Amino acid sequence: MKLKKVSGSRKINIKKQLNILTQLAKIDGNYDQTEKSYIREFGKKFNISRSELEEIERNPEYLSEIKAFTRDEKVELLYNAIYLAKVDKRILPNEIVFCQEIASKLGFKRSVIDAILPLVSRQPLELVNYAAIRRKISPFF
Repeated sequence: MKLKKVSGSRKINIKKQLNILTQLAKIDGNYDQTEKSYIREFGKKFNISRSELEEIERNPEYLSEIKAFTRDEKVELLYNAIYLAKVDKRILPNEIVFCQEIASKLGFKRSVIDAILPLVSRQPLELVNYAAIRRKISPFF
């Protein structure tokens, strides 16, 4: 895994994503090891320290202000949320509702989740075709 250098505002937005992903992972009352591993790998990829990750896990903030995310960050967050919902091989209705809330906060129609759900697979993040996802979700923005 290649670590990425991140600017101050990008790091803040990565931490916001991690907060949201942690909330999603805990929504069913079972913070599964596969979910925790995915969240930690994502944070590690962007040089978020273990202590920062542990603090987020202990005290995730509710859906903070994410409308200011760049278009790419919005796509990334939607993708990661759906991936996380799928990572434990079962998608619960409350996870879909939470993903729809995220989409709405990002400025998308809630129905965007149904549109991109089939595009999210268990491939490594480096292989994700974000351009195809951006094309698919543009009518929902």
